[in-house]
Amino acid sequence: MEWLNYLQSLGILLLILSLLPLVAHLYKKYQIKNTHNSIIKVLEIKPLSYKAQLLLIEIEGKRFLIGLTDKGFSYLGEVKND
Repeated sequence: MEWLNYLQSLGILLLILSLLPLVAHLYKKYQIKNTHNSIIKVLEIKPLSYKAQLLLIEIEGKRFLIGLTDKGFSYLGEVKND
């Protein structure tokens, strides 16, 4: 009976630990979309690999494409609004 309580406690702990990454992901996603009144807006983030991403940002109505790697940021150009 003692082992059953131990296994049950271990199962609850593993369940809580497995939910933490999901909560962190949802929190991050909500924070990015909650920036409607700022001058700089991140419109979209597209992962290319584990260490590289493309960011589409908007500053005062102009859209820019930015590359992000573990080495830093790279300006890739302006995206024209049609």
